[in-house]
Amino acid sequence: MVTVNIEIHGTVDPQFSACLDAFRGNFREGGELGAACAVYRDGELVVDLWGGSADSKSKAVWEPDTTVPVFSVTKGISALCILSQVSAGVIDLDRPLAHYWPEFAVHGKGDISVRRALAHQAGVPLLSGKITLEDLADTAAMAARLANEPPLFEPGSTHAYHAVTIGWITSELMRRVTGQTVGSWFRSTLAEPLDLNIQIGRGADARPAVAVVEVPAEYDTPELDPDLIPARAITLNGMFPASLSGLVAGLNDPAMQRVELAGANGVADARSLSRLYSKAIGGGGEAPLLSDGTLRDACEVVSAGTPLGQEFPGPTWGAGLMLPWAVQPMLGEGSFGHDGAGGSLAFAHAPSGVSFAYVRNRFGQPGVKDPLVYAVVDALAQTLGLSIPDY
Repeated sequence: MVTVNIEIHGTVDPQFSACLDAFRGNFREGGELGAACAVYRDGELVVDLWGGSADSKSKAVWEPDTTVPVFSVTKGISALCILSQVSAGVIDLDRPLAHYWPEFAVHGKGDISVRRALAHQAGVPLLSGKITLEDLADTAAMAARLANEPPLFEPGSTHAYHAVTIGWITSELMRRVTGQTVGSWFRSTLAEPLDLNIQIGRGADARPAVAVVEVPAEYDTPELDPDLIPARAITLNGMFPASLSGLVAGLNDPAMQRVELAGANGVADARSLSRLYSKAIGGGGEAPLLSDGTLRDACEVVSAGTPLGQEFPGPTWGAGLMLPWAVQPMLGEGSFGHDGAGGSLAFAHAPSGVSFAYVRNRFGQPGVKDPLVYAVVDALAQTLGLSIPDY
């Protein structure tokens, strides 16, 4: 075993020192390249750690404000934005999505509820036809294109992972009720007031720099069958190469990071993600982003089991939120959040008043409970006196 000495930076409340030990071990023995981890408890930042390299080629170090592509962690951010409107009484989860977005009703999609659409049951996990970067730059046009898409299955009858298209659903729903897309609303209403270093669609002059994500050769995937639903959904019908390294290269591209893909291309630091989830549950007595009733309702299971087009079980979904399941147990019952490809994870555990985020730039093994991320989560659970169940 090779031991690597990496300087770890940040602060830790002594009560949570086990999280520091686990995080340090991820670099010394786990092969972590660059990463950050943050924990809030009752509104206070008790773990704020970072270390390693933001770019293995340039050797740039990971700074306190380094952001990194967090892939589908973006879905959780977008879900929180939508659910804030549920808390405010603007959106009803059980009304048809077409009540707010009438154009979505065509081709038999008129009855799908907002709740089920957020849980990947809308029937439109992919778009037909060619998609270009120029197309993606027009969020409203992409939403209109999605609205006109015939469903692959009867909406509400099953679920299939809407890897990218869920972002056009959330962005257009938000635009219909607030006049702003998810990215714009999030920036003006949450990111700027809370000083969150999170962007969904980066400005051309955005700072700080974004860490470069890389895929170790042993975890890269061969070319996927382009006819499979998951492959078509993730690659945007072939816009990205049908391999993990090809997809990551696309999302490392600054031009791609400037478009708004509200389900896929957010960039963030761990501190800001954990702060957002702390705000969601009203940590420290601050006004919560979500009412207790909305949070309980949104965490009711809507989709679970094996998604259409896959041969193995997938996540458990509430109304846009990922709930504990085998690969992402989080801290067990009462947890909600979202993971992202490669190992990024952000969630809250309402019963303990804790929020957690871990971000990194070297992919872990796909499809498994990540041993490095969960080394820190397990340390957190032990500190809190919690036992994480198997799912």
